[in-house]
Amino acid sequence: MIDFDEIRKELAIRHNVLLGKDDPILVTVTLNELVLKQYLDLVESQYAETSKELTVILQQHVEQSKQTAGKIITEASNYVSEQVHKSMESTLQQVTTELKKDIQSAMNLQRRSLASAVEAQSFRKAAYISAITAGVSALIAVGAVIFAAL
Repeated sequence: MIDFDEIRKELAIRHNVLLGKDDPILVTVTLNELVLKQYLDLVESQYAETSKELTVILQQHVEQSKQTAGKIITEASNYVSEQVHKSMESTLQQVTTELKKDIQSAMNLQRRSLASAVEAQSFRKAAYISAITAGVSALIAVGAVIFAAL
C-alpha cells in the first residue's frame, strides 16, 4: 500500500508543492495502484498456469525421449545381434566347407593307403611265390646235377 503522507511530504520538499488529502493527483495514483495490482495478479496467475503447462510438456518430452532412447537401444541391439548371427553363420559355413574338404582328403588318403597296402601284399605274395619257385628250381637243378653225375 502506498504511503500518501510520505508522497505529499516528498513533493513539498522537492517541488515546494502542497497537496491536499483529496487532491485528484492522489486519486490518480490510487487508481494506478489498483489497476497495476490487478494487472500484476493477472500476470502472476498466467505465469503460474504457463509454468504448470511447461512442466507438463517437459515431462511429456522426457517420457517421449525415454521411449525413443529405448527404441534406439532395442533396434541397435537387434541390429548387432543380427550382424553377429550372420557372421557366425558365414563362419560356420566356411568351417563346414573346410571340414568337408579335410574329411574328403583324409578319406582319399585312406583309400590310397589301403590300395597301397593291398598292392604291397600282392607284391609280397609274388615275392614268396618267386622265392619258392627259385628254391624248387634250385632243387631240380641240384637233383639234375647229381643224376647226371651218377
